[in-house]
Amino acid sequence: MTKKNSLEGNKKVCTECGETFTWRNSGDVWPGGKDREYIYCPYCHAENGSIMTSGAVITAKVSE
Repeated sequence: MTKKNSLEGNKKVCTECGETFTWRNSGDVWPGGKDREYIYCPYCHAENGSIMTSGAVITAKVSE
């Protein structure tokens, strides 16, 4: 079975447009020095929550 989306992560349904997308925490993640990173829908760019991390949040569309 071939994956249609190379970005593995948490699935989320956008609160604005209802599309499903994935997100993950990427980069060097270490304790302390964390900033709030927002999770934006890759379809409509609406804010869909946030996390505290020293990395970055990456989102991707889910292909059906």
